[in-house]
Amino acid sequence: MTIITNEEQFTLESQPFAEAAPGGEAEQTESPTSEGATSESLASFSPWAEGLTPFSEAGSPAGEQEALLESAFEAVRDEAFDEAVSELLAETEDAVGQRFSDESPATAGERERLAAAHLAPTQYAAEQYLERLSEALVGQDVESLSDEQLDELMDRVQPELSEVSPAGEQFIGGLIRKARSAVRFVANAAKKVGAAAGGLLTAGLKGLTKLVRPLLKRVLSFAIGRLPAPLRAPARLLSSKLFGESEGFAETSAETEAFEAEREGEAFAISPAVSRDTEALTESFDAALAEALVSGETGEVGFAGEGEAEAEGESEAAQGSSELELLAEARGRLIDALAEARSADEVAPAVEQFIPALLGALRIGINLVGRPRVVGFLAKFLGKLIGKWVGPQLSGPLSNAIVDTGLRLISLEQLEPELESEAVPAMLAGTIEDTVRQLAETSEYELEDESLMRAATARAFDRSVAATFPPSLLRSGVQRGAQLGGRFVTRKARSPRPYRRYSRSIDVEVTAGIADAIDTFGGVSLGSSLRAAGLTLPARVRIHLFQATIGTSLRRIAAIERTRSGVRLSSSQLHPLTPRAAGLLLKDPGMSVAVPAEFLRSRARVAAGQRFYWLEPLDQTLLPTVGGPGRRSGGEPSQGWVVVDTRASVIRVGLFFSEAETQTIAAAIREGRSEAVLLPALTKAYDGLARRFAQRTGRLRIRAELEQSEAVSRLPRVLDRIPPGAVAGLTVALRRWLLPAFATWSREGSAEFARASADPRNGVTVTATIRSAPGLDLVRQAASGALSAASLAALASGRAFRGAPAIAVAAHPGRRRP
Repeated sequence: MTIITNEEQFTLESQPFAEAAPGGEAEQTESPTSEGATSESLASFSPWAEGLTPFSEAGSPAGEQEALLESAFEAVRDEAFDEAVSELLAETEDAVGQRFSDESPATAGERERLAAAHLAPTQYAAEQYLERLSEALVGQDVESLSDEQLDELMDRVQPELSEVSPAGEQFIGGLIRKARSAVRFVANAAKKVGAAAGGLLTAGLKGLTKLVRPLLKRVLSFAIGRLPAPLRAPARLLSSKLFGESEGFAETSAETEAFEAEREGEAFAISPAVSRDTEALTESFDAALAEALVSGETGEVGFAGEGEAEAEGESEAAQGSSELELLAEARGRLIDALAEARSADEVAPAVEQFIPALLGALRIGINLVGRPRVVGFLAKFLGKLIGKWVGPQLSGPLSNAIVDTGLRLISLEQLEPELESEAVPAMLAGTIEDTVRQLAETSEYELEDESLMRAATARAFDRSVAATFPPSLLRSGVQRGAQLGGRFVTRKARSPRPYRRYSRSIDVEVTAGIADAIDTFGGVSLGSSLRAAGLTLPARVRIHLFQATIGTSLRRIAAIERTRSGVRLSSSQLHPLTPRAAGLLLKDPGMSVAVPAEFLRSRARVAAGQRFYWLEPLDQTLLPTVGGPGRRSGGEPSQGWVVVDTRASVIRVGLFFSEAETQTIAAAIREGRSEAVLLPALTKAYDGLARRFAQRTGRLRIRAELEQSEAVSRLPRVLDRIPPGAVAGLTVALRRWLLPAFATWSREGSAEFARASADPRNGVTVTATIRSAPGLDLVRQAASGALSAASLAALASGRAFRGAPAIAVAAHPGRRRP
């Protein structure tokens, strides 16, 4: 392929900039920068470890082995534990941030020691609890005990939490649930094959104990601004299903190719802000635990690089990935080069030197790796466009235009005196970075064709300048949010974890109707989130906008903004600026950036270029933050979950009501109006939950025990393999089963809700356990891809779900996920 080779080929028909160039004559050339204002764990997974495991027999088919390992993973998988790890990370990061605002390598050692001291009590209490639990189970015939007897036995062992932080308590609570799930899995699996489980159970709990320390070390790495060393896949067979890899989290092009192939068929691909996050960390933790439970191997359960680093005396900071730091250094050099450049000819070499560092931090940057001619073209193209803004004659007027868009509103000269002086080069560097990132996310076929590549580059550049350049310098066709009059300014540009903040804020009134019509992370409504924070709707709020770059986390944004403004801001108050949210709140959907659903499931995983908003109340006061970032006295917003377990033929529904909503319902119950308030609340909660099933937000989870012939390629997302029609049929059936049960319980059991509301724990969870539900055998077949057309029609129409299952409804204090 011949890439553009002469000057004329750089020109494009459209240009994003307005007609008049500040401080100079317009050039007579067609270009987007225009004529005017331009711009080893287990060393191997050999069939099964011989000896301890009672679950496999000689010659056992590989499919049965896979199914057992998958079942172990599903048994211990707990999204609430993911949240606990994220909360512990946020608390640790906050503790470090209160002492160190500098993320330079010079402070890494001190930051690491402070984080280790903060995590030490949690680590000690967790390990002591697991060791005592293991001792308590020695000699117990667990496979002969019922679930209730197992619970009673495990209830006798309690952790010592006197010196543990609030987030540490939440983490240990998650470990307790995980340990109990592990015990139940071993006991139930042993019952099925009539084997003794004691030895395997002891080995599994020892494996869990050994996993705590390396997991917390990775939390430490995150907290001090390093990407932790990747988890070593304990079972290659399971790892390939979890991560699309055969050797764990190896940082190779194969990993990137798998990541990209996973999105084949989607409308577009987008790079995560960081290549590894806490969700990936906890998934690998659960994979390691599943391996220990099934194989009985405990000697080397751990993480990649753990043994080698400890043997060499390396610190955890030394183990962590340096890709973000390398990118920060390269970005700093680019800013300096742009500040010193006097002509466009000096820009292209600086851009070409910057691109490799950026590609090293992009998960899907492989689209440009190995394409030096494309990279060379891109450097020249951007150099020509951006070069029109370097030098004293143009940078001065451009700087004035930048300041006019509100730079001083967020510059904080007392903290970052260089921000205004670096306004022009930092803005140009941000435009370059964003353009290259978007082009790296372009489909490969577009890079093979010269015309398509030129068009893709122009689109990427237009979008980038629309976000970073002052609107007054742009053509109307390029402008986004022109009525807002601001631009995204890079904060902490020389840090490994920068982000962008919009230079203007917008005051609006948010009504209950608007808030309830907008979803935030995990499919929770914005209205529920605001009410849980103590707001009464309608409310006057000030909207602050942010944009993620490579390295951004929402925890980091919240921490810096707290320091900047002194407000009680936590990452739980940052919401995704989806097209719907931008349309309803800003009256301009174009201010949003659409992202795949995986970046809307959790605050732990966000995309580079994704935008967010924070609603600052103007006439009300939020509930105080207690116990660490994101932990408010008002608790979590109202939300719900449904878990369909086709293996046990049971469906578990959990509807959590926030503290504010709980007290309103409880007051009505005490006044004798339970049916008038409780039943409508339950109905509304389920209907709101059901609307989000098709969005793959994690509110609906399906567990299926697959047969040998039904091995699948991607374990955690069983729901993704079920046709939407089947999900719709199940949704309708659930409502038909649940609402009569809720009506009966509202009349006869509402006092249970009132009692639960008096508990010190915030909020109440109403659970419904549906047993012997018809149609679940067909749901399992749908998960395996072995569903006939007639069976699919039966699911979609609801015929497969005809019948009356047994349903038990109960109320529990606090938030309880099924």
